[in-house]
Amino acid sequence: MSRLVAIIVPWAFATAAAATPPPTELAPEPDHGGTVVALFVIIAAVALWVALRAFVRGLQARKTQAATGGDFAGYALQALVNAAKIDGRVNDAERQAIVFAMRELAGATFEAAKVEECFATAGLNKDELVAFLASRSRAFTRDQKVGLLKALMTVFVADGKFDEVEHAALVDYTAAVGFDRPGAPQMLRGLAADFKRGNIT
Repeated sequence: MSRLVAIIVPWAFATAAAATPPPTELAPEPDHGGTVVALFVIIAAVALWVALRAFVRGLQARKTQAATGGDFAGYALQALVNAAKIDGRVNDAERQAIVFAMRELAGATFEAAKVEECFATAGLNKDELVAFLASRSRAFTRDQKVGLLKALMTVFVADGKFDEVEHAALVDYTAAVGFDRPGAPQMLRGLAADFKRGNIT
């Protein structure tokens, strides 16, 4: 998406500049027509960017839907495996945290072998997972969404670290479940407090 912005925005301003006539020594009357064209180009560029962003997110959500079947437990497993991999390293503590979290989210009968299967086959990235969650947020209960955020935090800190990439991902998931982005830090502080009290283990 950042690549699209890098292409569209400079194009819009270059086109707008071309539509505005250069100044002359005689200082002619302002060309309001050129200004209107420039504004139209900028508005059209913004509208195109919004449409492209929605289109890309739709594709990402459909890919996740196909990979998980739209099932909450299947989605949660993909999200937690991606959370463990997002910092570029995975250890046994993170794998164990995923198994524990999935037994909380999907039931005590969840099989640990499914975690290794998901690590071996998972092809979804964080943006695809977040796009799906944002599109299906209303289909999941509040308890499921809060449980997912707690599980993500458990996996993120399982290796004893919580870096900027992991924090940014957690904020994205928090916003995607329907909790507004400005309120995300407060939600995360609440989860962190639960973690320190031992309510998240």
